[in-house]
Amino acid sequence: MTKKILVVEDQYDNMCIFRDLLTSAGYEMIEAVTGEEGVAMAEMHRPDLILMDMQLPVIDGYESTRRIK
Repeated sequence: MTKKILVVEDQYDNMCIFRDLLTSAGYEMIEAVTGEEGVAMAEMHRPDLILMDMQLPVIDGYESTRRIK
């Protein structure tokens, strides 16, 4: 069973790096660009791990993490 990792990152270059590293290591990667989108994706996909940027548009990573908890 493939492990799912949600990456919440608003910088395109950083997201590409995460995508390359995680997919080549065999993980299923779920992507979100805003904090609100990250919360929704966490509820929908129930990932095994979440990598959260703290400085995000709409709601920041701290608030997003609080809502996910």
